Amino acid sequence: MLNDLRTALLAELREIAAQPVPAFDPALADDFAATGRRLPYETQYFARRRHLAALAITGEAAALSSLVKDVCQERSWALPAHWGADFDPRTCVDLFACETAQTLAEILRLREDVEGAEEVEAEIRERVLDPFFESEFPFWWELRISNWTAVCAGAAGMAALALGYDTDVIRGRVLPALQSYLFSFGPDGGCVEGVYYWIYGFGYFTYFAEAWREATGEDLLEGNEAIAAFPARAQLYPGSFATFGDTDGDPFLPAGLLTRLHDRLGVELPAASRPQRFAEDECARWAPLTRTLEWGRPLPEAIAPGRTLLPEVGWFVERRRIGRRMWALAVKGGYNEEPHNHLDLGSFIIAVDGEQLLCDAGAGEYTAAYFGDERYEQVHPSAAWHSVPTVEGAAQQPGEDSRAELVDGPEGVEVYVDAYGDGALIRKFAWTDDGIALGDYGPELTESFVSRIRPELEGDRAVWTGERGTLILHGVNPEDAVVDSVDTADHRGVHDRLWALRFGLPAEAPALRFELL
Repeated sequence: MLNDLRTALLAELREIAAQPVPAFDPALADDFAATGRRLPYETQYFARRRHLAALAITGEAAALSSLVKDVCQERSWALPAHWGADFDPRTCVDLFACETAQTLAEILRLREDVEGAEEVEAEIRERVLDPFFESEFPFWWELRISNWTAVCAGAAGMAALALGYDTDVIRGRVLPALQSYLFSFGPDGGCVEGVYYWIYGFGYFTYFAEAWREATGEDLLEGNEAIAAFPARAQLYPGSFATFGDTDGDPFLPAGLLTRLHDRLGVELPAASRPQRFAEDECARWAPLTRTLEWGRPLPEAIAPGRTLLPEVGWFVERRRIGRRMWALAVKGGYNEEPHNHLDLGSFIIAVDGEQLLCDAGAGEYTAAYFGDERYEQVHPSAAWHSVPTVEGAAQQPGEDSRAELVDGPEGVEVYVDAYGDGALIRKFAWTDDGIALGDYGPELTESFVSRIRPELEGDRAVWTGERGTLILHGVNPEDAVVDSVDTADHRGVHDRLWALRFGLPAEAPALRFELL
């Protein structure tokens, strides 16, 4: 099966390498400053990186050398959204500059037939490694810990290893940053940024850790079993994960990363919904591709019922088989100043066989406004488009002091939310014989239940009819129930429509009941 996975990936790479080199318009780098949109430039940027990887593994020397030269002539390897106003874009050390440095350094090691190797190495050093290793001050991503910390330090470290840097130099600069990244996880191993960014951040930590072990014999992975186990614990269905924050519910799962962690640390493998394809990695990353070719095996395709409470990160996920279907409930705690934060404390997902009938919309399209002062006016991060109520007319507030604690319940989980100023909210979720009961307690609550499916109102019931199952909410207040909708764009810029059922919850109202069909 390993050979089948590798053979399929190599065939895909040959197909990519045989196509014309994608067009690249350098002028689009200025589009972000003019419009705030990232996709026009980034789409061509990642298409070029995809072609580069394919040529490096399966292509002819002349075509590879030509494209390597083109990459070395780019104004910056960093994305325009990450350029600072007071810094030279050429030496901007961001995620993708570090990834490009690692890619080119490992290509030089892999392919001795690349023309102008000395010039390529000089570009790697001048653009990324010199600014990183010679900096007298830490980068912002070494102080504000997130996936950036592991990706930038890990990719730069792998580039340095590939170019033969002294391991003591690498140890002194890279390992402290990676230790800071590991310290950002609590004992439960949960990732506040979600599975998508766990794959990115902990993935690059793992890729570096294994390269470091090969170079020095030192094992950085040992003792990180809880972090490594996170994806399988956050899974709703094969290929489907809880979508809290800026994440993707069906992310690209690098088989090399996941099977390596399983083999090294004995953690459970998450289940996949489809075979591995390089085309599904929207950023065309070199490290996951090459490590999958080296380490990867097909991931399992089935998933069993399971229950996970991660109290430090504030995630609850439970899967139950009801009839022939696998139902899942996921509930969000935490705090409202997490990396890639949404105003979502106490929000929840109800899914059937991976289809979210009540959803968390995950990441929206990344723009200047999305990461600016107007962030919580954008649809996806806002409280209005999560399944959370208002309390006394107030929405959740951002900030580290806005918090929610998850507590194990007899048949589910309880959430204690302090994020509404003077108001507070308690939510109690409990599985029943035919569904899920929700008790909400707080002053003047207006409920909100969000889905990509339009609900149909039938008196005191609301019905969401999906492709894989049906959800019926009993206890709707028919006197003031309204259905709102909004048109927006998802992370890839694709049109996305959300629906919200909203109604006031009368005082002393009985628990709401979700019937699962």
